[in-house]
Amino acid sequence: MTTEIQYQGRKTRRTGSEQRRQAILEASLNIIVRDGIRAVRHRSVAREAGVPLSATTYYFKDLSDLIADTFALFAERAIKEVVEPFKEQAFGLMSQFSRDSLKNPQERGRLVQLLAQMMGAFIVDELQNRRDHIVAEQAFIQEAVLDPRLREMADMYLAQHVETLAMACELFGCKHPKLDGELIFSTFLTIEQRLLVHPEKVSQAFAEKRMHNLMEKVIPHG
Repeated sequence: MTTEIQYQGRKTRRTGSEQRRQAILEASLNIIVRDGIRAVRHRSVAREAGVPLSATTYYFKDLSDLIADTFALFAERAIKEVVEPFKEQAFGLMSQFSRDSLKNPQERGRLVQLLAQMMGAFIVDELQNRRDHIVAEQAFIQEAVLDPRLREMADMYLAQHVETLAMACELFGCKHPKLDGELIFSTFLTIEQRLLVHPEKVSQAFAEKRMHNLMEKVIPHG
């Protein structure tokens, strides 16, 4: 599995061409967030982007390439704007603790509480300020179930998240940091999906309670 984001569509050499290609991908992403992946068609994307229909078929010979490159754009942006800031915040918090300090039940409890608060706040912020990001994320992951061409991109995207969480779990002294990282991330996805469906439940208390319960189980005792 590659760890570098790969684009599938026609490559561009001129600045104007790249700007048009980028506009097409942005339009495709807008449609996915608003109407779902099944609404992505060359004609609808051209209309959304304000470009001739021939432009979308020039850069993307079929819809699979267009959707795959829209996923690539989304993943590239998410890693920069979501994964990296979260990683910096999480490791900044954990730098306050050492593995030896976590042998103290009070210090361990403090870490559990702080992590639950941080992750709860992160989830709420995602739902309130980056809802489009979560909608697109859920849509692309679901589409990877149906389209084998998207599976490598989905695996790479998910691995970027799990890697950060696994590194954190290793610092905690977890026996199986990668598995625990996968557990934490899958819980994130589940909570976010549930809150997308029930926005009236979005609150710090809702998310924090669930993350506290999870971290209490994940962080080793003594």
